[in-house]
Parts: sequence; C-alpha cells; structure tokens
Amino acid sequence: MLEPPGRFHPPAPPRSLLSRRGRASPTLYSLGLALGLPGFLALLFLEVAPRMGWKLGLASLPALILVETICVVAAVGLIVSAVAQSRQRRADGWRDYAGPSPFLVMAVLLAVVTGLGEPLASLLKAAGVSTDSAFGTLLLLFVYLGSYVGLVHFLAVRPGALTWRDVMRPRRLAPDPDDWASATPIPSFGGPVAQPTTGRQSAARGRIVDVLLALAMLVPILFASGIVNQALLLVLGLKTSDLSSPVPTSPTGLDPLIAIFAVAVIVPIGEEIFFRGFATNVWGRSLGRNSAILRAALFFAFIHVLNVSSTEPGLALRMAAFNFGARIPVSIALTWLYFRRRSILASGALHASFNGLIQALSLLSS
Repeated sequence: MLEPPGRFHPPAPPRSLLSRRGRASPTLYSLGLALGLPGFLALLFLEVAPRMGWKLGLASLPALILVETICVVAAVGLIVSAVAQSRQRRADGWRDYAGPSPFLVMAVLLAVVTGLGEPLASLLKAAGVSTDSAFGTLLLLFVYLGSYVGLVHFLAVRPGALTWRDVMRPRRLAPDPDDWASATPIPSFGGPVAQPTTGRQSAARGRIVDVLLALAMLVPILFASGIVNQALLLVLGLKTSDLSSPVPTSPTGLDPLIAIFAVAVIVPIGEEIFFRGFATNVWGRSLGRNSAILRAALFFAFIHVLNVSSTEPGLALRMAAFNFGARIPVSIALTWLYFRRRSILASGALHASFNGLIQALSLLSS
C-alpha cells in the first residue's frame, strides 16, 4: 500500500549560525562548525584551483599528507554536523524526515572520496596503472560506490531517518494525481492512508513493468539528450574532443567489458542509491511533487560539474556549463520515473541502459 508524504515539518525557530542557544546538541554543533566549515572551504579550494589554472604542486608526499589532513578534518566536521542536524530535526518535531540534508551529506561525500581517492591514485601510479585506464577508473568508481552506500547507511538509515526499503521502494513521496482516489492532503504519517486507484500488483509483475517502462523511455531520452548536447556544444563553442570521458574511449583487451561494466553497473548503483533513493526520497517527503523532482534533478545534474578536468579557466567554465546542461534531460527522466514507479529498479534500469548504450556507441565509434 502506498503511503502519502509527511506534509511538511514544523517551522524551526530562528537561530543564529554562530549561536549555541536552542541547539539540541550544542557541543556537536560547535565542533561541526569549527571543523566542517573551514575544512570544506579548503577542500573546495583544492577542487576548484586546478580548474582555474592555479598550479598547487600536490604531487609530493608532504602535499599528499596535507590534502589527506584537510579531507579528514572536513569529513569529521561535516559528519558531526550531519549528526547534530539530525538530532536537531528530531527535537524540532520533523516527522517527514529527521535526518541530515542531502546537500550536507554530499559535502561529506566529497571529503570522503577525495580522502580515499588520492591515496588510491598514488598506489595505482606506483604500480604502473593509470587512473585513466579502464581498470584504474573501475577501482576509483568502487570507492564512490562504497562511499554512497556507507554514507546513506550510517547517516540516514542507521539513525532511523530512512530504511533501505524506503530507498528501494519509497512509500512516502508526494503523490501523483493518478495514484490516489482522493486529492485531499493528508496532514501527517499518523493519519488515514489514501488508497491507490489501481489494484495491488504482484511484486514480480511490478518489477517487469519497471524495467519495460525504463526501456521504453530510453530512445526518447537519448534523442532529447542528443539535441541538448549539440545545442550546448554550439552555444558554448566546444568540440567533442574537449569533453572528458569517465573511461577511456579506445580500450584494448578486456578494457571494453570493464568500461561497460563500470558505467552501466557500478555508476548507476551508487548514483541511484544516493540521488534517487536518498536525496529524491528526502525532498519528496515534504515538497510538492514538481518541486521535489526539479530540485533532485538539478542537484544530480550539478554534481557532474565536478567531472571537469581542464586546467584552462575559460574552457573549464564552459565544460562545467556543458556537464550541467547536458544532464538535465536524463536527470529529470530518472527522477520522474523514480516518483512515478516508486521503485529504484525503474530509475536504475533507465540509468544503466542509458549509460551502457552511450558507452557502447562510444567504443564502436573509436
């Protein structure tokens, strides 16, 4: 049985950013602010500076230790802030979702994957394995996957703000008008539950429909994405060769299979758990349906700005704009499908088939 959303949380009393007054966990809040904010700003500088053409010289061992120190400080501070925010929301009576904001958890993710990725990249380099190779990329993507799953589990599921069932098959999302017999808003989780207009489908049949609907959407989304991509290339003055790929475009040996496995399996699993199962789920519990879809889709598209690798400032900005805009069609489609089917299998099947087909076409044309 589908359940209605929480219909908003009570407004929090105004609190100054630097004030401990009224905080449910004042010590944790202060510690998180003292470590998390400067740590994240330093980490953000490390991410942005190379793309702006600033050479930081981070290849030496002392520089690597400095980067790791910044990552640890940022991660600890942001995790403490996430715990403090969860406790504060529970104290304030949030019944729709009493866990940390997806924006805050995304900041934790950036600190964690940077802190784990830099040593891994150094080890791969010492072993003679390029991080741009299919195998090196696959290992780095496993770091992302573990970070996605671990952060959702320890910051949202384990404290009780979500369950893994909520992530996989959400019950408390803003309802589509077609889903409910009554359009009357339901004020809280504790009230009576509206009945779906359609009968309950068997689990097996539902999964088949999830996959078939995802495959039916694949060609239209590819077509829409292609139009948007070409328009962005023209407007931004970019060439296809300017764009970076997550895996090599001319692999040899087992590299093609590794490349397809990486982008069609590992990437969708991690991103669907975090961006649909977690972030979309969180916003879908308290926002209107269209607002939640728009916010979650833009959030997913914006994260791809971090994939820019150019060190030329002007080109980096144009690539960032392309990476954001090019993901809008598929971002909206994935988020809409997660809402519509209330199933991470549906959005995951579309994501996997979209990534896999794009990668296969790229390999065939190389």
